[in-house]
Amino acid sequence: MRQQLVQLLYGVSISSDLDSGNVELAERLILNAVLDGLEIGRAGIWLLNAENTAIECRLLLDRENGKEIQMLVLPRDAYPAYFKALDTQRTITAVDAHTDPATYEFSESYLTPLNIGAMLDAPIRYKGKMIGIFCCEHIGGKRHWTEDECSFIGALADLYGRALSAQENERINAELERANQHLEQRVAERTRTLEKTLSELTAMQEKLIEAEKMASLGNLVAGIAHEVNTPIGIAVTANSSAKDKLSALNKHIEANTLTKTALLEGMNHLNECIKISFTNLERAAKLISDFKQTAVDQSSLNLLDTNIKDYLENILHSLMPLTRSHSVEVNIDCVEDFSLITVPGALSQIILNLVNNSCVHGFIGREQNRIDIAVSIDNDNHSYTVTYKDNGHGMTEDVMYKVFEPFFTTKRGSGGSGLGMSIVYNLATQALQGEVSIDSKPDNGVTVTFKLPMKLA
Repeated sequence: MRQQLVQLLYGVSISSDLDSGNVELAERLILNAVLDGLEIGRAGIWLLNAENTAIECRLLLDRENGKEIQMLVLPRDAYPAYFKALDTQRTITAVDAHTDPATYEFSESYLTPLNIGAMLDAPIRYKGKMIGIFCCEHIGGKRHWTEDECSFIGALADLYGRALSAQENERINAELERANQHLEQRVAERTRTLEKTLSELTAMQEKLIEAEKMASLGNLVAGIAHEVNTPIGIAVTANSSAKDKLSALNKHIEANTLTKTALLEGMNHLNECIKISFTNLERAAKLISDFKQTAVDQSSLNLLDTNIKDYLENILHSLMPLTRSHSVEVNIDCVEDFSLITVPGALSQIILNLVNNSCVHGFIGREQNRIDIAVSIDNDNHSYTVTYKDNGHGMTEDVMYKVFEPFFTTKRGSGGSGLGMSIVYNLATQALQGEVSIDSKPDNGVTVTFKLPMKLA
C-alpha cells in the first residue's frame, strides 16, 4: 500500500473521533479519508435496512458540489443486478460503471446525470454480518482501481465497524449507568429500611434484657425469633446477590464484553432481588411493630446494697412452686455476711432464667434433680464468682456453643423464645460488668460460671 494511504489509514485509526461513541463524527472522518486517499469527488456510507429489501444512504459527501447528502434509498426490486452483486459480500470494482454487470442499472438515472464513470463499493461488516457498503464514485471516465486502493477502502470499512462498536458500548454504558443509579437508589432505600428494622429489633431486645423476667418473656416473644430472623435473612441475601450481580456487570463493562443479553439478564436479576428484599423487610417491620405493642417493662435495674446469700435464698423461695413440681433440691453455698452494692434485679433475672431452663430443658423425665449455687470471694482481685450447676440432661457441644445466641432454642414450637440465655449473658456482661462461661456434656448436667467485680464502674 502506497505511503499516502498508509498515513491516512493510520490517522483515522488513532483519531479519538473513532472511539468517541459519536458515529456521525467517525463517518465524516472516514469519508474524508476516502476522498483524500482515492482522490475522488464523491464517497458515501450506505446501510441495508432491517428487511434487506433496500439500501439507505447514511451520509454521502460530494466535494464536487460542496454538498452532504442523506436519506437516499435504493430498493432491491429496482436494482436486482446490483443487489445480486451485494449479496456475494465482495468488493465491487466497476472500472466502467455504465457497463459493469453490477452497476449498469444506475447508468441512466444516477451515473450519467452526475458524470460518474467508475465505482468502488466495499462491504461493511459488523458482528460477522454485512450491514452496508462504502460507495466510492469517480467523476469522469473509466478508472482502474488498484489493489492498494481496494485494500485501503476495506481497512476503512473495518474501522467503521469499530466506530459502530464504540457507539453500541456508549449506549449500553449509558443504559447501565441509568440502571445503576436507579438500583443504587433502591438499594439505599431498602438498606435504610433494613437498618431501621435491625435497629428496632436491637432496641427491643435490649429493652427485654433490661426489663423482662423469663416467666413473661416466654409468652411475649414465642415464635418471634424465627419469624423476624427469616425475612431479614432473606432480605440480606437478596441484597448481597444484587451487589454481586452489579459487580459482575461492572466487570463486563470494564472488559468491554457486556452484551445486551447479559445486561437484560442482569437487570431482571436485580429487579427480582429488590422485590424479594422489599417484601421481606415489610414482613419483618410488621412483626416488630406487633412485638413492640406487647412488650411491657416489669422491673428496673437499680444499684442497691445487697446481702448476696439472703437475696439468693429469697429468689429461690419464690421459685419453690416451680422447683417442687420438678422434684428439684436446691442448695446455696455462700458466706452469711457477704454484702456489696450491685444490681440485684440483674442477679434475680439471671437465676430465674437459669432455674427455668433447668426445669424446662434439663429435668424433663428425670428424678432426684439438683441445683447447686456456690459463691466464692476473691479479695485479691476484688471479684466474686457465682457458680450455677444442675444434674440434668446436659447439652451437646453444638448446643453449648450456640446457647448464648439471641433467639436460639431447642424448644421451637413449644413456647421457647430463645432469649433466656441471651438475657443471662447480657445481664452478666453489661449490668453486672462481669464474665460468663458455660460447660456441659450430655447426661452430665450444666455448669454456668459468673466472674463478677465487687465494685461496679
